[in-house]
Amino acid sequence: MNPYFILFLQIFFSSGTYIVANAASQSIPAANLTFLRTIISGVIYLCYLFYAGLPFRYKGRDFTLLLILGFLSIPVNQFAFLYGMRYTTATEAAILYSLTPVLVLLVSSYYLKEKITLPKIIGTVLAFAGVIVILLEKGVMIGISHLKGDFFVFLAVIAWTLYTVIGRKLVLKHGAVNSTIYTALIGSAIFIPVGVWSSLGYNYSAISGGQWLEILYLSLITSIVGYVLWYTALSKIEASKAAVFTNGQPVMTAILGYIFLRQGISLTFALGAIVTIMGVLITQVDLKRKSA
Repeated sequence: MNPYFILFLQIFFSSGTYIVANAASQSIPAANLTFLRTIISGVIYLCYLFYAGLPFRYKGRDFTLLLILGFLSIPVNQFAFLYGMRYTTATEAAILYSLTPVLVLLVSSYYLKEKITLPKIIGTVLAFAGVIVILLEKGVMIGISHLKGDFFVFLAVIAWTLYTVIGRKLVLKHGAVNSTIYTALIGSAIFIPVGVWSSLGYNYSAISGGQWLEILYLSLITSIVGYVLWYTALSKIEASKAAVFTNGQPVMTAILGYIFLRQGISLTFALGAIVTIMGVLITQVDLKRKSA
């Protein structure tokens, strides 16, 4: 399957994560929310693992990387993101996540030896600028009260950056689905003690039907569909080229809002969307020097 179509699907399915996570985290503590999310996705991953008979061939350095990725994916990325969303806004979180392509570009150049080309630099900067134009239109109220949330969301951004860059080596060797599932299961196992401890005295029966739908969205759409599609794309193109697609999420969110909620699209949004898409396209350009 074409990697760009895969990334389009990944953006499509993940575009509602900020909104859903922000809503769910206001009423459900981050530890409990993460625990429920990992239990649901983990059960489905286990069922598929036994159904497909996925082999476990991680030894030596690969096993160490798998442990690191498991720790990054759930205890750090998912928990820090959900905890941070309780103390900040979806817009500010989206702005912080729009830094992902910049961080991936820098880290992948060191760890994966991916070349930092002029198109990658220009495209990444343009995509970031386009997202800022889109999000600033909504208004960003940066204050002391949000610093705590912004800190934990940025911690999640760093974890996602490392999960992307480090994970590409395992994906190329063990496959996208295999790497995603074993990484998620190990991350779930690491987080279980925290989840059990947070469950003591927590009344899960108080969770409403709407909140369960939010939990299912995070569990099935984000943790399973989004993660599998992400690692599948990483098995086909460079991490720095894939990462810039994350900046398309605010664009997709607005488009879906227009289609399903009849929310208006302003000239400012259109300008920001065009700049973002141009940036994404420019990063995919390969400069091939011709020898004389």
